[in-house]
Amino acid sequence: MKQDTPAYEGRTEDFNKVPGALWDTFHNFGQIGEYRVLAQTDDCVVIRLENETGEGDMILYQVFDGIFLMYNDFHMSQYHSMYQAVNTMLAVDYCREGSLTMEWDNGMYCMKKAGSVCIDSRVHHKGVTYFPTNHYHGITIGFTSSLAEKSLEESAAGIPIDLAAIRKKFCGGDGYFIIQEDKTLKRLFTDLYRVPENAKLPYFRTKVLELLVCLSVMEAKDAVDGGTYFYKDKVEKTRAVQKLISENMDQDYTIESLAEQFDISQTALKDCFKSLYGKPIYTWLKEYRIGKAREYLTERDDMSICNIAGAVGYKSQAKFGAVFKKLCGMTPNEYRNQKH
Repeated sequence: MKQDTPAYEGRTEDFNKVPGALWDTFHNFGQIGEYRVLAQTDDCVVIRLENETGEGDMILYQVFDGIFLMYNDFHMSQYHSMYQAVNTMLAVDYCREGSLTMEWDNGMYCMKKAGSVCIDSRVHHKGVTYFPTNHYHGITIGFTSSLAEKSLEESAAGIPIDLAAIRKKFCGGDGYFIIQEDKTLKRLFTDLYRVPENAKLPYFRTKVLELLVCLSVMEAKDAVDGGTYFYKDKVEKTRAVQKLISENMDQDYTIESLAEQFDISQTALKDCFKSLYGKPIYTWLKEYRIGKAREYLTERDDMSICNIAGAVGYKSQAKFGAVFKKLCGMTPNEYRNQKH
């Protein structure tokens, strides 16, 4: 899905060498690890994270002193974050599309899914972050308490906002709270993908203040905790199941046999797989097989449709054709004869 993130124009800079007040301010938020700066303007910096699994872009705007807004677009399977806040932080993350899984110190994994809003202290942010669907799109609004509190006193006089109280209410001392599908918060973040180009900074400021007011009046006990948590061993076993079925898609599987092979209960496997990959195992595998079939039809003229059906796990060419047409709206032969 192509993201309608606000456009940026700027100049490319050398790795890790970016002058300017905005970049100096961002460094006060903490270190993120290795990165490359793609572009910058007076009010925007574009950072790229890269590794062998893909790349991720973060488009960063300073909204007030100590307050930043960042568009996140990742196309990778994992990233080892070195982020360690240098001050008391409050961050609000909105997941628009995809999913994100992060390991905590206590051996648990938390999962952020499409539609969720995570209010986070950023104390436990350092470590490996996984993107089970190989992509993640969303927005982060961050507050460095000492700077942010002062700028809010000056810029939002008369609006009762207490960052420390919000942080304590949702995060306790050093935790986080995930809200799933709150209509008001979702609308607020969705609006940030439709920013008027000629009033970008005022619009950002209005939305940040609106967010803080919403969180100020919301009671944590009344919010639906959308957090999904699994023990590390269950997540690792589920990821191993996904690897097996994706690398051997010509084989047939049952949930019972997979659960037995990886020593995990069927219920835990089904729940964890759906949370990680967004769909039940059989639905995910069917769509994965058809996706691979589309690649073969486009790129492998040497393979017959019968051979492609077998390669992606269908013993019957007729059944393969029926599933393909249902998902793609045309037969495999019609798809192959299209111009791609």
